[in-house]
Amino acid sequence: MSEYDTGAQDPQVVEVEGEDGSTIYAVDENHDGLAEAGAYDADSDGQIDAVAVDTDGDGTLETELVDLNGDGQFDAVFVDTDGDGIKDMAGLDRDGDGLIDRVVADTDGDNKIDTDVRDDDFDGVADKISADTDADGDKDVTVTDEDGDGTFETVHYDDPTTNPLAQA
Repeated sequence: MSEYDTGAQDPQVVEVEGEDGSTIYAVDENHDGLAEAGAYDADSDGQIDAVAVDTDGDGTLETELVDLNGDGQFDAVFVDTDGDGIKDMAGLDRDGDGLIDRVVADTDGDNKIDTDVRDDDFDGVADKISADTDADGDKDVTVTDEDGDGTFETVHYDDPTTNPLAQA
């Protein structure tokens, strides 16, 4: 045994051809018959276009990394945070620098995006956060960092019924 040999079995990797001609790889690391990860090559060009991972060990692939524009770099992550089989959070790299600069999420479980966090100047710091606080599908409040110092200076209530000052 070498110092790098853990004695564990190598993961089982299965390669199958999808109905659309794509290549799908499934990885069963613990040999329990369930994939802990999967990779998808949509056009069988040898570049992986999406990777899905079971991040919490429950047998479902709830986290997915995707190359949206086909440049060989993952620029989005989609996550099912509540285990219902529906992705309810997405992180996007809009400028292709490898850093997530927009996150949208369904935080109340109604399958509608209600929170949007944006780094519009791509400096790694959130510039604007919008939220739908009453689940009507419209944003109700937006906070903004106007001068880029990392502190939110402006609060804008898009719906007057959600403005605590208007209700006072």
